[in-house]
Amino acid sequence: MLSVESHIAGSEKLTGIFGCWPSFHDAEVLAFDLWRGDINSGEDQWEFPTVTAKLRVCDLTQEVGGDGYLVTRNHTLVTIRFSDVEEFRMEGFNHQNAILSLKIERRERTDGPSPYYFIDFNPAFGMGATFHCHSVELLEAVSCPKNVQT
Repeated sequence: MLSVESHIAGSEKLTGIFGCWPSFHDAEVLAFDLWRGDINSGEDQWEFPTVTAKLRVCDLTQEVGGDGYLVTRNHTLVTIRFSDVEEFRMEGFNHQNAILSLKIERRERTDGPSPYYFIDFNPAFGMGATFHCHSVELLEAVSCPKNVQT
């Protein structure tokens, strides 16, 4: 069975930094953009809803720093686009939006377009969201300062 990142366009941008696909544990959702799409059947234009999320992700080590906290590394600003979104649910957006994990699970249907992805932004403090989509693309993964806010 192939790992989920093998189905995500641009995933190598992130796996190149972390050495694998991260769990997104303690990642913070900095921005969450919803776009309804643009459908015009008369002109054969079919752009379905998208969600674009910007997250700050890092590795949590077992090393304790001088301040008594675990040391983090690989602070990365990640932008992911989810296309053809349906069954969208969201709650709790606030000033931090820390998540326990980001689940991207490839699934099959008995009816309707298949495969599709089940997405779960599992909340720790702040926003949580679940939805289905038909494609996932990692647009950007760039190094960032530890306390980036944008």
